[in-house]
Amino acid sequence: MRLVPDRKRIAETFSRNGWFSRCPARLREALVAHAQVSAVEAGRWIYDTGDEAHGLYGVLSGSVTSHVVLDNGEAVPISISGPGTVFGYAAQVLGGKRVTTAIARERAETIFIPQHALAAIVRDMPALWLHFAELATEQLVWAARAYAERMRLSPEAQIASRLYLYSFPWGGGGPATLPIRQDELAELTGFSRKTINLALRDFAARGLVKTGYRSISVLDPGGLHKVAMAAAQ
Repeated sequence: MRLVPDRKRIAETFSRNGWFSRCPARLREALVAHAQVSAVEAGRWIYDTGDEAHGLYGVLSGSVTSHVVLDNGEAVPISISGPGTVFGYAAQVLGGKRVTTAIARERAETIFIPQHALAAIVRDMPALWLHFAELATEQLVWAARAYAERMRLSPEAQIASRLYLYSFPWGGGGPATLPIRQDELAELTGFSRKTINLALRDFAARGLVKTGYRSISVLDPGGLHKVAMAAAQ
């Protein structure tokens, strides 16, 4: 269902995103002006792997899970996008095909900026195309970082790093309650539910997190970041 865009709310939500907040004011204003908002029910596919990439997506409320489909057909969740997250742009520079499947994990409001609007922005303000290149690179770097962490960091450090990153969409980098279940965190990190539970109990004892019903509250994002960084040194 297409909703009438609330420009102020879109701008405020997108301001949580590091890439968006670094963009020049005129680019931020242009993106918000072209934004389309849709309500998506839980479990609804936003796009599928292999679909044509027709624009840039963001999350206004709720959350979206991105999956990578393996050769055997299994869909593996790799990330959850919360409010303010921008996603789906990497496909624009990878042959124009979606490389992941995006599904609403709960009722959500998505932001969509169509490709023709992005092209018009670049045509009218050609100096700004580098900011879109930065966005594509940022999303690829995130994937590379996740792979490097998987290769080098301990399970505890990887879990701390993931929770720290998720504190941004739901708390702007400050304390936040993540609407993420422990079994979902296990799927996202590739660890067993037992490993996740032990790590969270340790973090809770140190005052870093608090577990709740279908949620994990990040009490000290900086402390989680220190756990991840200490393991990386």
